[in-house]
Amino acid sequence: MSDKQIPTTQHAVLIREFGEPEVMMYQDDVAIPELKDNQVLVKVAYAGINPVDYKTRQGKGWGADGIQKNKFDHDQPAILGFDVAGEVVKSNSDQFNMGDQVAALSFDGGCYAEYVAVDTNLLAKVPESVTLEQAGALPCIGQTALQFVEFADIKKGEHVVMNAPAGGVGHLVIQLLIDKVAQNNIKVTVICSPEKHAKLDELIDTSKLAGWIDYTKDDTFPDLQADVLLDLVGDGAGVRALSVLKSGARVNVLPTIWVDKLKEVSGDRDLSVEGYAVKPNGQDMARVLQLVADSKLTLQIQQTYPLSEVVEAHRELQKGDSFGKIVLKVS
Repeated sequence: MSDKQIPTTQHAVLIREFGEPEVMMYQDDVAIPELKDNQVLVKVAYAGINPVDYKTRQGKGWGADGIQKNKFDHDQPAILGFDVAGEVVKSNSDQFNMGDQVAALSFDGGCYAEYVAVDTNLLAKVPESVTLEQAGALPCIGQTALQFVEFADIKKGEHVVMNAPAGGVGHLVIQLLIDKVAQNNIKVTVICSPEKHAKLDELIDTSKLAGWIDYTKDDTFPDLQADVLLDLVGDGAGVRALSVLKSGARVNVLPTIWVDKLKEVSGDRDLSVEGYAVKPNGQDMARVLQLVADSKLTLQIQQTYPLSEVVEAHRELQKGDSFGKIVLKVS
């Protein structure tokens, strides 16, 4: 695609204020982003949506702080979306050429659109055996799952408990953990509903699990004397899960906003509580794409919506009961 073939405007989803899903407006005549050094222009095929997207839309967290400072304070609208997969149509980089199929996690946002400018250090080429739909679903959850399991630094023989094993990040984390069951003799117990436990059969051999806690009926969780809690929920669910741990255990929390609360309620049990936030980069993007290409990770996509139905897609994700990932089809 030459410069002459790239349109000057595009369809995109804009927000001009924080709030409910209805603040997102799908419209045309939105300017195509201009490229800086070491960026490429991606014609977006698919954009994944993540909990951080709707929290940002609600005005919460670092994403919303950035939009307020860089956009709203200057009376400019913002385009949400951190996950992208598509085709390079213009390049200011020696690494990526026009026609390359690529994916990235970009905290600059802008992926709920037909075109987005992405820094090349965030990009990875999509292997031939991975679809662009899969690639668009993968950036945030894939890099987060890889980095989170490495961050947890699980030792040989340790007992790990995790909640939300069927969510976006969780359904990849559980697969990475089951690999460690064989390699490092670790034990894994999951906390989830009967519906989600049944769905885990599509991802893993559930007979390899050390146990399952049904949070919908177990009033008090068993004292498992577990070594590690991987808390992918936080708040009350994270607090409740602390009872499975031994004194001196490690707690790794993905929604970092809950770290202080978990520290506060852990009392005198000498628990080590640490939060984790993903660090986007092209190397980890390539690693997780290859794991999917090699069938070492199964990616579950619950539903794909057209970009014009982004309001409904956000409503569905906010219910909090999705199995795997929700994706927007852009072009």
